[in-house]
Amino acid sequence: MKLRLGMLILISLSLTAALKISCEREKLTIVATIAPLGSIAREICGEKANVVVLVPSGSDPHQYAPKPMEAELVRTCDLFISIGKEPFLGQFPENKLGLSLGWSDWINAGVYIRRGNPHYLWMYPENAKIIARVIANNLILLNPENSEYYSSNLATFEEKIDSLESWISLIKTQYSIEGEKVLLGGAHFEPITEILGLNVLGIIIKGEEKLPSPSEIVEIEKLASEERAKVIIALATQKGGNEGRLADQISRETGIPVIYVHGVAIDEGDTYVEFMKYTILQIVSGIQAGRTAGGSSKSISTRPYWIAILILAVLLIFQTFLLARCFKWSS
Repeated sequence: MKLRLGMLILISLSLTAALKISCEREKLTIVATIAPLGSIAREICGEKANVVVLVPSGSDPHQYAPKPMEAELVRTCDLFISIGKEPFLGQFPENKLGLSLGWSDWINAGVYIRRGNPHYLWMYPENAKIIARVIANNLILLNPENSEYYSSNLATFEEKIDSLESWISLIKTQYSIEGEKVLLGGAHFEPITEILGLNVLGIIIKGEEKLPSPSEIVEIEKLASEERAKVIIALATQKGGNEGRLADQISRETGIPVIYVHGVAIDEGDTYVEFMKYTILQIVSGIQAGRTAGGSSKSISTRPYWIAILILAVLLIFQTFLLARCFKWSS
């Protein structure tokens, strides 16, 4: 009797394991080049697909090189999602077995692109909605039996974006940031400065490694000082590169604080809305620090100076917190 009972238990466990493996195999595989696309895809596919992001969170896509295993994953996945302008796309096989989404799909769907700048197009909340719709439509093509599920997730995501846009409007009003003057290290953050209504006085590096001449740097410094720019916004992954070096140089000459902002979530588990909120709050904190320091004025009183130092210290703690989360998840 005991032997029979034991055998029944073993058979039951084996069937459970087999069913679990079968369910896992039935899931779609989605591969996204970068974390923002992966985050939006997860919100739409939910538990019906496994989402893999190629470029590690907090890394620079320009420095990424796919491994052979990743190239094979791109070839065999059910849905491959890219912006369509990533420099490493040419290293992937063209004969993909599944569906692919890229630049032409976003353009045809009606995403907003300012002056042809593909950098961080997902930072426009309305673009995030469009990207989500395109992903949902393709998931329905791949997996029509779950069409209602994907459509429901899409509706939920769109509601979250509507709430995000209301929150952004509140932040702009509460902190009176609309029209504040800033400098950009590169063109990366044009979308987010536009949705915040900031006045971009200039971009230090216009395009890939198009470094400004010494005379152009002097002109940027002069303009920023005269117009009393509040902050220089630079890409965190470029802190040790030319963008960071030039941003620091201009900051030393003008007294304008620099903030280093991540272009994608440094924790892959962060949702699109979470990433947008902490990125916007970081920029707002930088503007507040610039206001306290008196913009670009070098002759500031002692009290505002120390207040500015305190605000910048809070920014540093915030960035350290984000990096700690990144290391925790990567370990």
